[in-house]
Amino acid sequence: MIQLRPYQHEAVDAVLAAHERGLRRVLVSLPTGTGKTVAFTELLRRRGGRSLILAHRDELISQAAAKVRDVWPEARPGVIKAEQNDVNADVVVASVQTVSRPSRLERLIDAGGFETVVIDEGHHSTADSYRRVLDGVRSFEADGPLTLGVTATAFRSDGESLGDVFEAVVYEAGILPMIEAGYLCDVRAKRIKLEADFGFHLRAGDYAINEVADELMKADAPKHAAGAYLEHAAGRKALVFTPTVEVAHAMAEAFRAQGVACEALDGGTPDDERRAILSRLKSGETAVVSNCAVLTEGFDEPSIDCIVIARPTRSKGLYCQMVGRGTRIHPGKEDMLILDLVGVTGRHDLMTAAKLFDVPDRRLELNESVTEALAGEREEQAALDGRRVAVDVDPFRTRRLLWTPTASGSYALTLGEKGTLFLVPQGERWDVVRATRERAVEKLMTGLSLPYAQGYAEDVARQFKAEILSRRDAPWRRGPASEKQRATLVKWRRWKDGMTKGEASDAISAYVAGKAAWRLEDATMRSGGAAA
Repeated sequence: MIQLRPYQHEAVDAVLAAHERGLRRVLVSLPTGTGKTVAFTELLRRRGGRSLILAHRDELISQAAAKVRDVWPEARPGVIKAEQNDVNADVVVASVQTVSRPSRLERLIDAGGFETVVIDEGHHSTADSYRRVLDGVRSFEADGPLTLGVTATAFRSDGESLGDVFEAVVYEAGILPMIEAGYLCDVRAKRIKLEADFGFHLRAGDYAINEVADELMKADAPKHAAGAYLEHAAGRKALVFTPTVEVAHAMAEAFRAQGVACEALDGGTPDDERRAILSRLKSGETAVVSNCAVLTEGFDEPSIDCIVIARPTRSKGLYCQMVGRGTRIHPGKEDMLILDLVGVTGRHDLMTAAKLFDVPDRRLELNESVTEALAGEREEQAALDGRRVAVDVDPFRTRRLLWTPTASGSYALTLGEKGTLFLVPQGERWDVVRATRERAVEKLMTGLSLPYAQGYAEDVARQFKAEILSRRDAPWRRGPASEKQRATLVKWRRWKDGMTKGEASDAISAYVAGKAAWRLEDATMRSGGAAA
């Protein structure tokens, strides 16, 4: 079974607590790539009873059904879509386009009520099709089902209020904290300046699509985007987002003209052809896929490490959706690069990577990642505030879990009875290694950037349920050291009078880590430079 991450448990707990307070329709916001489907499936498992999941794309429907099987094996999921009509399933995963039809909705209602209703991509819930279904299953009744919306963007750019459907946002996590915690990959960005005037009119809260497309084509944006990709992102696997079908195909032609394997997708692309294109992208046969309004939601390919924003927007929600297609963690993936197409006389309300992450453009132009740029800004601000002039940054000091340095230069994280995790420096890269109490040494990941290695290792600690042992702020750390701790440290000649339980634990961890580090180095030497 899938092991939930701490924030997924927190999101589920927040929904249940809100329901206890009397709220019946609530919203949870988690960034793309952080496991919204896993979180809401855990909610369904904990509540039990019949459940309904509403989604608007085939990919979301298949993902939800698969996660139900992974997280809640005892449940019996079924699908309502096209000719499928599993209205009697324990967990009904329904296409909103299909189930909102009067005859299909009537058959669903006749099959019985629901304890819980989930709306995947909950920001769409104000549409008439969703409202018909929610009315039909009694979500707005006082004794109706608990109704949860999950989304990466708990807001809309067209002015419609999600408050018409939901009573409260009960849990929200931003993309930046998830990057800093190691759950999403780090991000770099470049502005691609076009000789274009982005003086667009607004339609439904965003730039008028046809005006955007015309200005991009006048500025020869496809040629400049292809050139920027070759200059800054050659070898990366990329998605290009465009405002119209015409621009999507023009992008593909421009990339191919410069020798890049690129294909285009739009809403009219037949399903078989679409699957074949995405399969070639996954395998690497195709390097870049240009699309118009197809891959913004529901598409999951973790190896994507470049996003080309050729769809200028003022919508933070849309921008997050596009960027989120490239932020998932993937083996061998160091970071994700955003190429922002902007006009020379651009608008102040244009969304860019710098605006999304609240970092200065100048830092991103220096090829700093988002986390590097933020760290630099904090150091500069600290110096300006007079708190410090020279800053010696310890990249482990700000982690929520407590890493112990060893004499060999590695860092250790205790897993209690499960052993010790090590981050071992290999030049500028890091290996993640686990040493067990039985003296076995296992290399888990190799050649990672430090933030990725930290996040990966801490995720392993959580899976072993060892986070409580390593949290800096754990309440147990404040109590007096136990007699067992005192006896152990006296034996090792490391006891100091007045030690707290946390200080004693740190001293024991440091001693154990030192011993384990010695075994780790010994195993590395005996295996010719690679831990066994």
